[in-house]
Amino acid sequence: MENFKSRPSLTIIMPAYNEVGAIRAAYESASRAVQQAGINDYEIIIETNTAPDGTHDGTPDVAEKISKEDSRVKHIRHNSYAGLGFKYRDAVNRATKDYVTWVPGDNDTIESSFLNILKHLGKAPMIIVYTLNPKARPFYIRTVSKGFVIFCNILFGLNVKYYNGINIFPRGLLQKVPMSADNPAFMSEILIYLLKSGVKYIEVPQEIKYTPYPGKTFRLKSVQEVLCTLASLFYKIHFKRIRIDKKEAGVL
Repeated sequence: MENFKSRPSLTIIMPAYNEVGAIRAAYESASRAVQQAGINDYEIIIETNTAPDGTHDGTPDVAEKISKEDSRVKHIRHNSYAGLGFKYRDAVNRATKDYVTWVPGDNDTIESSFLNILKHLGKAPMIIVYTLNPKARPFYIRTVSKGFVIFCNILFGLNVKYYNGINIFPRGLLQKVPMSADNPAFMSEILIYLLKSGVKYIEVPQEIKYTPYPGKTFRLKSVQEVLCTLASLFYKIHFKRIRIDKKEAGVL
């Protein structure tokens, strides 16, 4: 079984799409935080993609340059459009470290807050991150977000504060989750599978940067995809009774 008292290694997944002005700052911030947390064995997997027509704003080029400058960085470029969940899932399959977390490539994560999250690494199999300052987002976005949390808690009989944070999981456990969502509900899908399987967790707060404009994920198509994911997950959890074997994954 994994010893959660030991100092583990860490994979940081960094998905990025049209973030040419932010990706390097996101990488530098994440690198500083993980080093300040005393985690010496780590890797960063940057996953980029192009628009459906193959065009991009230069983000893949910057990511490739970073990977050549830092041997701990791997750059995976998808020469077509790839959803957030797809890029996360692909990076999980490439991860080699004990634990896996993720940081958006838009440099939205506050470095000191990420550092605080990393300091909890090893205290429980799962670290579920929730937003401490939701008012940093526009009113309608935080209203939808709050409604989503309430809806998921009721739908699956859970009681967590947030589903879409930069959560941390043991790699062996995460790789056993039957992930399928490419849309913004990809993290909710993972959490619900693991929570319903009885995996122990702690909840840790995160401060986020102020964003006065809507996020990329708030599109009608994204909302439809999220609802389809939750409907499918409801059937799999409540009717097919799919659960993750913690013991097989080496997690108590």
